[in-house]
Formats: sequence, C-alpha cells, structure tokens
Amino acid sequence: MADELSPTSKHIRRAICAAGLSVTVLLANTMGQAAISPDTSHVVTPRVEIDRPVVVRGDNDPIFVLVRFEARDLLPQERDDRPPLNLALVLDRSGSMEDRGKIEYLKQAAKMAVDRLGASDHLAVVEYDDRITVMWPSQRVESVFPIKRLIDQLSPRGSTNLVGGMMQGADEVQNRMGKIDAENTINRVLLLSDGLANEGVTEPAQIRRLVRGAKANGVRISTMGLGRDYDEDLMQAIAESAGGNYYFIEHPNQMARIFEQELNTLFTTIAKDVRFEFTPADGVSDVQVISFGDVDDSGSTRFDIENFYGGESRTLLLRLEADSDVFDRPGGTVDLGDIGFSYKNVETGERQTFEADIQVEITDDRSLAEAAKNHEVIVEANLFEVERQHKEAIALYESGNMDDAKARLASLETEMRSRNATLKDARLANKIEALSVEQVQMEEAAQDADIRSSYLKNTKQRLYKAQQGKRALYMLQLGDKGYEVERLQTALKDAGYYSGDIDGVYGEELKTAVEDFQSANAIAADGLAGPNTMKELNLY
Repeated sequence: MADELSPTSKHIRRAICAAGLSVTVLLANTMGQAAISPDTSHVVTPRVEIDRPVVVRGDNDPIFVLVRFEARDLLPQERDDRPPLNLALVLDRSGSMEDRGKIEYLKQAAKMAVDRLGASDHLAVVEYDDRITVMWPSQRVESVFPIKRLIDQLSPRGSTNLVGGMMQGADEVQNRMGKIDAENTINRVLLLSDGLANEGVTEPAQIRRLVRGAKANGVRISTMGLGRDYDEDLMQAIAESAGGNYYFIEHPNQMARIFEQELNTLFTTIAKDVRFEFTPADGVSDVQVISFGDVDDSGSTRFDIENFYGGESRTLLLRLEADSDVFDRPGGTVDLGDIGFSYKNVETGERQTFEADIQVEITDDRSLAEAAKNHEVIVEANLFEVERQHKEAIALYESGNMDDAKARLASLETEMRSRNATLKDARLANKIEALSVEQVQMEEAAQDADIRSSYLKNTKQRLYKAQQGKRALYMLQLGDKGYEVERLQTALKDAGYYSGDIDGVYGEELKTAVEDFQSANAIAADGLAGPNTMKELNLY
C-alpha cells in the first residue's frame, strides 16, 4: 500500500490558534492543498484531529486520533448519472417466511427493487431454503416483467441454507464481472433471511472465510435480518467481513423501505475500493482501532473500508500508546506515525490518495497543554469507549447474567455523568440517557422471549452503527437526514404533533414538533430526539 498512498510530498496543516491553541492535522493531497479544499474532484474529505496535540513532558497517557470522513453530497443531475449495478438478490423462501405474511412483503420488496433497475444494470435472483435455485441468471435488465413474474411464484418451503444461497449469489455476481466493466460497476449481493443458518455451512469461522474470499474477488455483501428468529451476530459479521451493510427489519411491512434504502446507497456510491493505513513511528508500542479494522502482527494498521455514498459521514478513532521515553524530552515535535487513505472515484475512475504525519508538541507548560486539548476528539473518544463497554454489558445480558449486565450499565452511567459534568456535551448526555433507558428495557425484556429478542437486535444494531460514528438510532437533531428521520416524522405525525412532509429532513418544523411532544410527556424540551423521546414514540 505504501506505493499507492505516497504522494510526491506530505503536507501537514497545523493551526495553533492563539485564543484556543487547538491543533488540527489535515490530510493533504499531492498538490499540497488542504483536505478541506472545495475541489469537487475529491469526493471524500478526510480530516484528522488529535485529542492532546500538546503533551506535557513525561505524560504517557494514550493519544487519541480522530479521522472524520465527509463524502460530498451529489447534485440532482449527478444522482441521475449513477454507476451501473451488478446485483444479486438472494431471497429466503424457508418455511418460516409464511409467518405474518413475510413472503408477500418479501415479494413486494424484491419487485420494487427490480423496478428501480435499468438497462445499464445486471441482475441475478437466487432463492433458497434447504435447496438453492438461480431463478434468474445474471444478465442485463432489459425487461422487468419476466423477473417479477418469477418472484411472484415464490412460496414458503423447507429449512435455511443461508450460506449456500449467499455464495450462489456471490458466484453470479463474480461470473458477470468477467463480462462487464467491473471496475466501474458496483458489485453487490443483497441477502435476506428470517431464520438461523441450519443447513449447509453453519460454522462462523468458515462463513467468515467464504465472505472474505468473495470480498477479495470484488463482491461485497449486504445483509438484512427479518423478524426475531435470525442470528444477528452472524448477519452483522457477514456484512462487516464482506464490506457491506447490515439491516434489522423488525416488521415485514418495513421490508420495501429497507430495500429502497440499500439501493439508494448503491445508486449514490461515489467512492469504492477504499483503503486506510496507519504505520506507527518507532516508540509507538500499541495501536488500537476503536471502530473498524484490524491491526496486524507488525503493528501496521491496514484495512479496507466500505464504499462511501453521497452525503455520508463516518468517523474512525485510533488509540496510540508510546514507550515511556517517547514523551520524556525537553520540548520539540514527536512523530507518532503516518496515516494513508485512498479510494477510487466512481465517477472518474481515478484513484485518489491522501497522506499525513501524526505529530504532537512536547512542553513543560501544563496550562499550554490544557488549553490545546481538542474537545471534539475527547468527546468522541468517550463515546467510542462507552459504546465498547455497553457492548460488553449486552454480551453479559445475552449470556444470562442480567444482574451483572445491569450493574455494568449503572456503573457506566454514573461514570459518564461524572465525566460530562466537565465536558458538558449533548452527545454524551444522550448516551447517558440511553444507558438509563436500557436498564429498564433489560428488566422488561427478561419477562418475555419475543421482547428480549427485539431488544437485543435493536441494541446490537445501534451499537453496530455507532462503530462508524453513526448514532442516529439513539439521537436525532436539527440538520440530520435519512430513514431514521422519516421514522421520527411518521411517529410524530401519527401522534398528532407533526403535519409536515415525510421527507427524511430534520428541519425547524420537526424540531418544534419534537419539543411539543417532549413538553407533553415530561421530557426536557430540547428539540433533540434522544432515547427517552424515541422510547415514548416506540422507536427505541
């Protein structure tokens, strides 16, 4: 990767403001232009910040490095000129799909997806139970009607060879890649299941190997789990290992909208084959990626990131520990390592690269170091850490240790309240609220198996999204956009508080509706749709 990520020169933009002494390191391109440049050829802007850019001599506490990725939103005309898809729909037709009319909702959703495709797209349709059938071999979508007629013939039957169906879909996509311009096409498998993988390959490690192999061949897999009976850990693991997206569909009538959400993501893909690397400097003894990715045995952090779509934001956090003598020097600059980032611009086909050094300044002036602290990075580091511990508490609960799980959440809540007394940040306040709400939900879920299953799947999905810094499932605010905002608008409209459009945009009218709802339900009327507000609306 070093060759790919080495521009002709490396540039660091350090702004040490006299008023705040905040330090920002910006990834820069080969022309020495800061990454915040409005140059639209760079469709993903990475921005790097350090929690303690000025370190007191001898202070060996970990350094946190936050990377924010901002994908440029698409103009209306750009949305029309989307990349072609090479897609396989892999549809569960096992016997459990008869429950609650799931199969009918599935057929509606699949047909809607077919209707969204055009003559530049290629499609395969695979159906599976304990048998696997390629209903529609991968080919150009010249007419949707014969495909939809085949989908209409689906009926529930048999058990669940999930992996067999998934890999058949991957084979269809990969085989088609040899006949099209695969480099400029989005190659994706969309897998839906409502049950456990109980036929064929069922061992998790073997499943990971298979999906990683598909990803290495250019095929990414998104997963959709329907209802309460599927294995959410497996579906999340497939999506993570295969570089796709994971969705929990709680009610069958949400299926078509989730299919549409995934297609919209694919249609607005602006960067693919995304790669990230951090190479630590001498003396940096431990590197942790607190979001996604792996650290190999050499200490170099290198991994692929999911494709970016227009308007998307993500965050990645690195935790660095150095040997005791690294910061024990009388002033000067300390190099902690190099960050490299690259992606393929879907529109132009060009690979764009960025690189930056991570450095801190050493001082004996404690007040100078204190003034230079970066509030944003400190808050994000706290959020990622509390989410990690939250995930551990959920694992305790799932294993049957409810008392220990609740005690862990209660202790975490107390600790975060203490930290936020100083930080005073709304994001931390909402996470504290979530910890409080979930202690009650744990009690409620313990009384009923169906409630317990829904609780676990919802919570795991929130934590899965939070790994990328996406926290819309427990906090929405002015300016947010997307499906989660649509759900909020719909719930408030049904409750009689909102009369605007269901457009997925958190505007002033929606903020006022949230405040009115909060006031009526004895919730602090701050206009933020946090856990208590969402719980009252049955969205949490």
